[in-house]
Amino acid sequence: MDGLLITAFVLTVGVMAIFISIISFVFMIMYQLRKKVKVNNYVKLIILVAFIIGLVLVFVSYSRLDLKSLGF
Repeated sequence: MDGLLITAFVLTVGVMAIFISIISFVFMIMYQLRKKVKVNNYVKLIILVAFIIGLVLVFVSYSRLDLKSLGF
């Protein structure tokens, strides 16, 4: 049961990282359009890295999370 709990936690953290990076990217685009300024490339890189880490966490947890471990 501990493995399933850890896998669910990793899946939740991965999905949250993906959502937060998408939302921050949208707000960054809105800020650029409204203020007519350029956002630093480091900010874009940090958002991209957070998105990639979220995708990796989701894929790792999905590969460990199969129907047999859920009891089906």
